[in-house]
Amino acid sequence: YQRRQFPVALCIFQVIFILAFSLCAHFNAHALPDNKSKVYVNTDYPLFQDIHVMSLVGFGFLMAFLKRYGFAAVSMNLLLCSFVSQWAMLLRGFLSTEFRDSYSFTISIEEIMIADLSCTPILISMGALIGRFTPMQFVVMAFIETAVCIGVEYLVITVMHVNDGGRSLVIHAFGAYFGLAVARTARKVRMISKRGTIRVVGEDAFDDNSEDGVDHSELFSMIGTLFLWIFFPSFNAAVQEPEDARIRAVINTYLSMTSCTVITFMLTSLTDRHGRFNMIHIQSSTLAGGVAIGSVANAILQPWHSLLIGGVAAIISVFGHTHLQPWMRKSFLSVTDTCGVHNLHGLPGILSGVCSIIIVLVYDPSYYGDSLYQIYPYFAGGEKMGNRDKYEQALYQALAILIVFGAATVAGLITGLFLRGGCINQMSDPTGAHAENSERAGFYYGLPQEVLWRSMELQREMQMRYRDHESNEIF
Repeated sequence: YQRRQFPVALCIFQVIFILAFSLCAHFNAHALPDNKSKVYVNTDYPLFQDIHVMSLVGFGFLMAFLKRYGFAAVSMNLLLCSFVSQWAMLLRGFLSTEFRDSYSFTISIEEIMIADLSCTPILISMGALIGRFTPMQFVVMAFIETAVCIGVEYLVITVMHVNDGGRSLVIHAFGAYFGLAVARTARKVRMISKRGTIRVVGEDAFDDNSEDGVDHSELFSMIGTLFLWIFFPSFNAAVQEPEDARIRAVINTYLSMTSCTVITFMLTSLTDRHGRFNMIHIQSSTLAGGVAIGSVANAILQPWHSLLIGGVAAIISVFGHTHLQPWMRKSFLSVTDTCGVHNLHGLPGILSGVCSIIIVLVYDPSYYGDSLYQIYPYFAGGEKMGNRDKYEQALYQALAILIVFGAATVAGLITGLFLRGGCINQMSDPTGAHAENSERAGFYYGLPQEVLWRSMELQREMQMRYRDHESNEIF
């Protein structure tokens, strides 16, 4: 029963998606025959390509540094992107005014670009859980998290009129804290390490002396970092309006990331007693500047402000790696953050929200000219007939941080409790049914990856690799 859950569930979901699209979705006018315009393809499609590469290549290879879960990281990344994109387009269509008027919605390049953005929080949450969840659990989590995330985004952006242009709060912070909350309540999977000791799956990612690695895993992860670094300005600029705000978003993101990278290299050398570079810091913390600038990338008017935010993001990200992450694993929280998403997405995402409060208070609204009401739509004097001044807007920006953090945490805790139920396919635990074999050091080495792929019909290939590994150990 549990072995067939995954293909059956995917079949049911995909049939539902096809029926929903057939009943409610249609192309917009620019995608229909006889349309001669090329403007939309020339402006939106390059941004869509950049975000697409970030989601599939950047996030996929960023998680490939995990020694035993490289295949799972890259391929589950592809599956979840494909699944969430369809589900997100449906949810956003159902929330649109067009659907309320005509019970149908349109699909264009802009919609698939925004759907790609909606994949990011799920991929972030996956980073906190990789190695401990089966494909079935990931799909169920993605289904729930996408619905909650889009609901929170609708509340914060559309209803409350909060400026979160690069979506650092509703994407990065939400995805990180949702994943951490799931990791807190979901069942911990144990395995027998190569040394014969029992450890929680995922903790091996932080073992600097791990013997289970392969030489190219860190290089693959660095490739993912480079792709994310290159395309992050497009990510933060994708949904910005008007055009001057989009240009500012690109420039501010680039400046923030350059500053963040320099400070990260400085700090990673300082935190090592031999002055060496820690690759985990370089792969992760160098990207924190892109997250931290997101909420204010369209609003910052002074370049040095972007450089400052990037430097602060590097400090809190490296501090998270060196101090907070070990404490979270060993404290009463007992949270194993496999890929360190708290340091790359959670803390910089909250920092971005705090910066949005400061920027709205520091800058005079007159600085923005006609762009003011597209950055802060509910300011007094705009088309939406709002009545806010900068102090009220700052209050709403602060409230958005609390809403995102609270919703992500509560929804994640509930989702984790649901996913640990016996009705959903779980990872095998060698300390349970197979405990009698635990005296064989290395018997379960690689088993979580084998179990992860079992429902994806790659069992034969993984068993062959496992037998080859056993033979190498014997000789």
